[in-house]
Amino acid sequence: MFIQIDQPLWVGARFEARLGVQPPLVLQCVVRRVAPGQGMGVSIEVAESKGIARLEALVESLLRS
Repeated sequence: MFIQIDQPLWVGARFEARLGVQPPLVLQCVVRRVAPGQGMGVSIEVAESKGIARLEALVESLLRS
């Protein structure tokens, strides 16, 4: 996933992100690539067992929009 942000973190940085869906979907993220002034590419892991199915459903719904 690519996150647009003015001051990206460094490659290898780890952080937790919460997607604003109900209930929130918690993702564990690791920065894999940095584009200075643009953002960062991250790999993600879903923190909860049912989260993978929820994330897949969210992505599919975004693709249909």
